[in-house]
Amino acid sequence: MPRIILCLLVICCLHARLQAENWNNPPGGLPANVQHKTFMSASMKTEVGYNIYLPTDYAKNAAQFYPVLYYLHGRGGNESSNMGAFALFDAAIRDKKIQPFIYVHAMCGSNSGYVDSVDGSLMGDTVFIKELIPHIEATYRALPFKGARAVEGFSKGGQGALLFAFKYPELFSSTIGYAAGLANGTELKQELPAVFKQMHNDDIAQFDATSAWHFVRANAPQLQKDIAIKLVIGDKDQHFDRNRRMDALLSELKIPHEYVVLPGIGHDTGRVYKDVGTDGFVWHAKHFNLTPPKAEKKKKK
Repeated sequence: MPRIILCLLVICCLHARLQAENWNNPPGGLPANVQHKTFMSASMKTEVGYNIYLPTDYAKNAAQFYPVLYYLHGRGGNESSNMGAFALFDAAIRDKKIQPFIYVHAMCGSNSGYVDSVDGSLMGDTVFIKELIPHIEATYRALPFKGARAVEGFSKGGQGALLFAFKYPELFSSTIGYAAGLANGTELKQELPAVFKQMHNDDIAQFDATSAWHFVRANAPQLQKDIAIKLVIGDKDQHFDRNRRMDALLSELKIPHEYVVLPGIGHDTGRVYKDVGTDGFVWHAKHFNLTPPKAEKKKKK
């Protein structure tokens, strides 16, 4: 088959998949303490799935409220990607490496890139920030403030975790981008033309204005203060150079962060989480600040 025809077939298949997004993807089996749930998305007008880990003592202690760690899936994934991370998380609590907290695997659109599309057909940002987080905090005993929220992800989810932390630094205490797919607009348009057309209307400037690269610069003063940032990348990963560039930019902007290079590791979710996933849970736990913010004093009349 000629190469050009094969490329067109791939693009057509991807376009069809983009149009037929499945927002509810229950896993084949559920790890200990994990439930698959849904909420009604006003922006997408459909039920959206998520997997949630509730600590063993959650049902017994009705007065206890917990911090929350959110996990974002990679390109083409969903809320039931990387289910093995739940076993690592549960083991970390049982081994008393971390205090009990809630762990949520989100679904924000398999190819949304964690932004809202120009035409409003795929709302990756809105689903997470304006719908899922408020739903979790209204439905479960989740502490509803910055010091009790953390976000991480792998690949495109790693990019999403950094993007949300850079764009909304007032919402999160810490973020980890594992193998973050930190493409710029020119790179993404070349690599994923069908995705780029749907999400960004083929507009490189529009992509760049909604990217992690933009918000890290725009919000540098806030990011220099009270949010913990970590990049983790294998030196054999296809996104290694992009992460190296982000590390350099963070340093240039004087934004405190950690940059971890894993020798001999490629773009492998299971391997990365097996090697350093538990370390990440411990790192988030260390950066939670569970003291509620002081309410603003009402002005005297």
